[in-house]
Formats: sequence, structure tokens, C-alpha cells
Amino acid sequence: MTNRFACAFLCLFALPALFCTPAAADIAKSDQVPFRTDSGLITAEYYLATGKYTQALDVLGGVLHRHPQNADAYTYRGFAYHKLGDRQKARENYNRAIAIYPTHLGANKYLADLYLAEGKLSKAMEQLQVILYVCAGMNCGEADELQSDINRYKAKKNKE
Repeated sequence: MTNRFACAFLCLFALPALFCTPAAADIAKSDQVPFRTDSGLITAEYYLATGKYTQALDVLGGVLHRHPQNADAYTYRGFAYHKLGDRQKARENYNRAIAIYPTHLGANKYLADLYLAEGKLSKAMEQLQVILYVCAGMNCGEADELQSDINRYKAKKNKE
């Protein structure tokens, strides 16, 4: 059940290399195909999905100690900080993830979410353009979600 929960979380946060199919939980157990570079990411994903952001930060600190160039860990850390209300640390971590892996869909999407929360529509639209470029015309959940978020933001601003 935990592996299926992790798969659902990954689908929600759309890490680029993961395809969540019914077999994804079985892949997690496979010795032939590594599910993650560090099992701490799975633990962090669980904590993030259950709203335990401080615990996720603790785990992610260990992951980054072992793998200082892990863009997923920086993205998750940014997400945790954002949820805890620390936008500055969230931005630093998203930017670090993007510096390591410029086409990281999750980091670009979450950075756009942060910009929208700060009322920076043009910056969020820039991130949308990055995501659309990365997706290259393919169906892309991050692009769809961000476009919906931007549309809601615009509609709210028009009502004000």
C-alpha cells in the first residue's frame, strides 16, 4: 500500500522520469530498475503527502548530504518550505533544483505556484513557457495545471 501511495504522490507531483502505471509499485520493488536514487526520497514523499513538512525536511537534509546534486530533493525541500510559509527558502530550493536540472517539471511548476502566491503573474507565465517547451506539444499535466492556476488567478484579479 505504501508503494501505491508513493506512486500516487509522484503522479501528483509529476516527476519527469516516472510513469505511474499499475506496475509502478512492482517496479519500486525490482532490483533491475531503480525506483529512486535514494530511498530517503520515498520517505520524504510520504511525509509531504501527509502534511508532515518538518519531518520531510529532516529526511531531505540527509538525502542532500548523500546526494548534493539531487534536483528532486531540492524540489521537495522547496515544496515543504513553501507549505511551511517560508517563501524565501522555497524559492532558493526551487532555483537550486532548476540550476541542477533546468527542465525539471516539478521545480518549474512549484516555482510558478510560488510566483502566483506572490502576485507575480508575469513570472508564473515565464515558468509556464519553460514547461510548455519541455513538454514539446505532448500532453503535460504540469502545463495543464499551471494554465488552470493562471486562469483562476486572472479571473480572481478581474473580479477585484
